[in-house]
Amino acid sequence: MIGVFAALVISITDGDTFKARISVWDGIEVVTAVRLRGIDTPEIKGKCPAEKAAALAAKARLTELLNGQVQLLHVEPDKYAGRVDADVLVDGKSVAAVLVAEGLARPYTGGARQG
Repeated sequence: MIGVFAALVISITDGDTFKARISVWDGIEVVTAVRLRGIDTPEIKGKCPAEKAAALAAKARLTELLNGQVQLLHVEPDKYAGRVDADVLVDGKSVAAVLVAEGLARPYTGGARQG
């Protein structure tokens, strides 16, 4: 979808995905999962304790950053049904860039994820 969409964060799934109520048109809202474009965070269901701890830290930080209203740009269908990929901004700042700068996420452009 082209444009900037206002969204209200409903819940945080993990370090790079959340559920939101998105205003797509005047009086029309959609609830869907949103994945932060361009990053990957550790998996909560990871195989080692260190990955699980890092995943929980990323989720906690995303929870802090997405406290309420956000803006979504460049919204596109994700490779998994039921969610979209988007650039997510809070107060004009890229949430993905903050997570990468803080060492809680790494850049991701697709393909097999690293361990």
